[in-house]
Amino acid sequence: MSLARRALAMGAILLALTLSQAARAETVPLEEAFRLASSALDRGEYGAALDGLESLADRGFVHPDASYDRGLAYLQRVRAKAEIPGDLGRAAAGFEEALRLRPSDSEAEAALDRVRAEVTRRRSRRAKDVVDARPTLDRLVVGLASERTWKLAAITASVLFAVGLVLRRRPSGAAHVAGSVLAPTAFIALLVTTPLAHVARTLREETRAGVIVVPEVFLTREDGVAIGGDAIPEAALVEVSKGRGGQAHLRWGTTEGWAPSSAIRVLAEP
Repeated sequence: MSLARRALAMGAILLALTLSQAARAETVPLEEAFRLASSALDRGEYGAALDGLESLADRGFVHPDASYDRGLAYLQRVRAKAEIPGDLGRAAAGFEEALRLRPSDSEAEAALDRVRAEVTRRRSRRAKDVVDARPTLDRLVVGLASERTWKLAAITASVLFAVGLVLRRRPSGAAHVAGSVLAPTAFIALLVTTPLAHVARTLREETRAGVIVVPEVFLTREDGVAIGGDAIPEAALVEVSKGRGGQAHLRWGTTEGWAPSSAIRVLAEP
């Protein structure tokens, strides 16, 4: 058998073995697969842990412990000096996802801070500017409360406005005075909270949080032309709204544009 044929046969065997292992992994119950991945991580076998945890993510398994362990596995690979470019971003994505699924997770928060501090240190060492994204006013205000809170506030303002109108119809007295104050105040609150509730709903339905998992990325227009400006650094949290043809539209602070979908890890939702 010629050398080329041997190489081809060996490649076919390896491919068959890989597909067979992947098929077996798909048949393992999710909880058992997570236990095996966690055990590998405890033993310091970050490669096996990453294979298992990424497979779980592909299968739709969402759990804060799985997200945290995935971030930890990528961090182990960095510490072992075996990192692949973007591993710090992938670690940050795991910890960020764990925090979104379990906001009280102080360990995930501390680990995320350490990862982003390391990204900042590396960029400073390479004489790269460290740029913080400043959220736009609409995102800043909407982020002050949850969508549910803004909806409840709008409903409450609507009810108070109706009550104020009823009280104002009283000919005189304390009820009339209270209604005269309550109606315009509630109306102003209604004008403020209704659009905020709408924006919060739009953000929930049409956008997803993501993390940059490459050393840095420059945004472009939809036609691929660079829009200029600062690069978005690794591990930065971005807002992903849509994608097509291997590109994703994202927003980072006040900057919007397109970037390769492979440069972003979209986070699982609670």
